[in-house]
Amino acid sequence: MTPVNTAIVHINASLLREIDKNTFISCITGACADEKWKGHVLSFFLETPTWLIHDMVLSGAFTFKELMDAQTRWKTEEYADENTTRWIREMGYLSMGKAAELGIARFI
Repeated sequence: MTPVNTAIVHINASLLREIDKNTFISCITGACADEKWKGHVLSFFLETPTWLIHDMVLSGAFTFKELMDAQTRWKTEEYADENTTRWIREMGYLSMGKAAELGIARFI
């Protein structure tokens, strides 16, 4: 099972409406902003472990920059796990070569 499929199975387990792989990726990459999927996106940012998110990025499903943008677009700050949110931001800045802006240049 791919990392994205693993996450989707977990997300769909707790919600009435099921989201499919393409719609989920579209929600993260910005191609879809339909509010009916907000619960799925919030569940993803709240419950998905960082190792699985990392595997999803490595598999090419989306980038850390797209994850950062999705957190802003879907206004996840009230719901998302704080450690996951911080980790995504750090990984995003590292991947964009902007670690110094976050004060995390010591990691590179």
